[in-house]
Amino acid sequence: MSGYNIHGERTDYKKLVEAIGGIRQIIRIIYYKPIHKDISEDFKKFWADLGGEIKQPEKNADSWITIDAVTLSEKLDVAILVSGDKDYLPLIWYLKSRGCKVEVWSYPETTAALLRDAADYFFAMDDRFIIKDLSRKGPPRGPRGRLKSVKSPK
Repeated sequence: MSGYNIHGERTDYKKLVEAIGGIRQIIRIIYYKPIHKDISEDFKKFWADLGGEIKQPEKNADSWITIDAVTLSEKLDVAILVSGDKDYLPLIWYLKSRGCKVEVWSYPETTAALLRDAADYFFAMDDRFIIKDLSRKGPPRGPRGRLKSVKSPK
């Protein structure tokens, strides 16, 4: 989940976890990133301090996310997917068929409408979830919205 393509900056995962934790009890947070993409030691420490784990598949993380979600589905009331990728649509259907509520937290500009509609709740992320680089000149790129909860139509 990158805020760079929309706002020209990185996503503030601490704020994101705090926002989710403000309305949910977080049991587990997992960050997936292919092994060929670097993860800084600072980020690894930061993520560990949040209580999270990092998984690095050889290639695409989609299958790892799906396997973990399916495996954990029997133990979850709510699964939160921080992504807007419509490739996760079958996963959402499956999780819901197993009795899990599914929330999608993502930037609306990069979230597939089908994914938003399939989720039980969609939380539109905005520039409050962006790390502001004060050394950058000029405003962040892209539109700005407000965080809101939208119940998906049934």
